[in-house]
Amino acid sequence: MPTPPEIHQLRQAAESFGVDAERYDRTRPPYPAALLDRIVEAAPGRQVLNAGCGTGIESRQLWERGCTVLGVEPDPRMAGFARRTGIEVEEARFEDWRPAGRTFDLVVAGTAWHWIDPVAGAAKAAEVLRPGGRLAPFWHTFKLPDEMAAGFGEVFRRLVPDSPFDPGRQPVGSAVEGYQPILTRAADGIRAAGGFTEPEQWQVDWEKRYSRDEWLDQLPTSGALTRLPADRLAAITEAVGATIDRMGGDFVMSYTSVTVTAARVRT
Repeated sequence: MPTPPEIHQLRQAAESFGVDAERYDRTRPPYPAALLDRIVEAAPGRQVLNAGCGTGIESRQLWERGCTVLGVEPDPRMAGFARRTGIEVEEARFEDWRPAGRTFDLVVAGTAWHWIDPVAGAAKAAEVLRPGGRLAPFWHTFKLPDEMAAGFGEVFRRLVPDSPFDPGRQPVGSAVEGYQPILTRAADGIRAAGGFTEPEQWQVDWEKRYSRDEWLDQLPTSGALTRLPADRLAAITEAVGATIDRMGGDFVMSYTSVTVTAARVRT
């Protein structure tokens, strides 16, 4: 039986989000100020490299905190959008990107590090970080209300039976528990690359209320849906919208934004 590919090897999925970069940027939530502030304050300076910067959501948040940010992004559509918002971006897979002698105080990735080889990515970060510099990929993890998750799960199993994503299968505990395999993989990659302190997890809990229209606007940016034909996507959107209507027309999402972070060992 063939071994299933690692998530970073699923390149069609990894580079599919630019199909509607404007929607992605408009609907994906920014990162909590408390988490970004802690990360920036733990770095020795404000020179930031943003791996897999996408449309520049977190790059702009870091720029607002006084950082100078360089983005690296493999999808030219996402990179083009980020540039139009004022972010400097170089197009490459992070593992293949050439730093040309440049060094940084902080390497981040916003909900993108799982698309990067965890060992090669950490090794690249170690190469470009100054002594004491920090690697801090971060993610949004989330948990739907149980009744909403059950409804969404039924829709996905019926209309996207081949999808690895089933919103009906949620962790029993916190949102982070469902994402823990990805977080552990990132930490193991940092350890395997060497040159870093022991990885830590920092997290911030928060909530966001979504109206029916807000959630349906974001829905097509899910990695499970970005490559679907328009008719299948429309059917899913209609069914999910009906589920939200049955629940009263809106719902509260529980988020935990979390980073796996380590400092470059001083030599």
